[in-house]
Amino acid sequence: MPARTHKVTPAASQEADSLSNAAPETARKASPGQAPVFKYSIGMNKIGVFCGEMKKIFNYAKMLHEDRSIPVLIEGETGSGKEMVAQFIHYGETDAGGLPFVDLNCACISPSLFESELFGYAPGAFTGGLDKGQPGKLDIANNGTIFLDEIADMPLEMQAKLLRVIQEKEYFRVGGLKKIKTNLRIICATNMRLEDRVLEAKFRQDLYYRLNVGRIYIPSLRERRDEIIPLAMLFLKDISAKKGKKFKFISDDAEKLLLNYRWPGNIRQLKNVIERAVFMYDAAALTPEHLDVLIKSDPGAVHAAGDRNTDFKKDGFIKDFSTNRLLDFSLPATGVFPLNDHINSIIKKALALNGYNKTRTAKYLGITRRTLYSYLKNIPGL
Repeated sequence: MPARTHKVTPAASQEADSLSNAAPETARKASPGQAPVFKYSIGMNKIGVFCGEMKKIFNYAKMLHEDRSIPVLIEGETGSGKEMVAQFIHYGETDAGGLPFVDLNCACISPSLFESELFGYAPGAFTGGLDKGQPGKLDIANNGTIFLDEIADMPLEMQAKLLRVIQEKEYFRVGGLKKIKTNLRIICATNMRLEDRVLEAKFRQDLYYRLNVGRIYIPSLRERRDEIIPLAMLFLKDISAKKGKKFKFISDDAEKLLLNYRWPGNIRQLKNVIERAVFMYDAAALTPEHLDVLIKSDPGAVHAAGDRNTDFKKDGFIKDFSTNRLLDFSLPATGVFPLNDHINSIIKKALALNGYNKTRTAKYLGITRRTLYSYLKNIPGL
């Protein structure tokens, strides 16, 4: 099923479970000339926080926890910890009194089933339905929280109905005539820029503005480099203990490798890499040999120390690139040069570097948005 329900005790997400129980000894020693790594734990799951930016996010999440009437939009890359923050907004420092936390992935439900999944359906609403009807996720989440992940994939017609729920606190089941009043917190999450979806007429502007009241942007792991080694140590010690392995620390060379990797999968990918290393090997120290999967899976994602040019954007989205990686081709002396293929490759990379924001990508490439869209029409999957 694309949705899960959590009622009495909080079932921590993959990221939340991995970040819990931060022990004092996991704080990383500061390198010469470097400020000590900030660390403290927060929430009932004792989530480890290792940088000031994340502390600010959790302090804001505390405020949102106190007011369930404010809809929340959490933006961030895949694996950056959006569900972890959503659960903290719901549970806060306690257990939310056993109130339900229901999550629904909008990308996993076909448009034809979306309405009945979210709102439920009345008896006799359609052929093949249960005679007594069926409650939807909004019914189950009443008095608690519904977490709508991948909100950018919600069908447009459902967006209008969700806006009504936010504003009027009521809805109808499919085929039903009775208004159902609700008292729940709505948290939405996406790894896309909803602003772009609005410009493309794929997301309602009025719903976007309403969700933007409680907006949270979670920085990528590239923007939280001070957290990489402390998090890796948390994962290493926790997984090693569970698997009965000897790992106790990370070698200097392995630290450099971890710090120079781009982490496109963020915290989730970091945990998976450490878990694979612990499963495959057994030693006191984690070394680069144990992290060979990083280089084998994506050699271009590992940078030399002086080969990285990082430009942090004011709105939180990061552009992290190397010129040598962007233009990774040479002109042949003879034969045919497939210009269009390389144009498509450059545009794909430019989009990724600019957080798939088409306005910034067009500016980055020195072309108009209209010209960019004309190229995108000829690129499969975009």
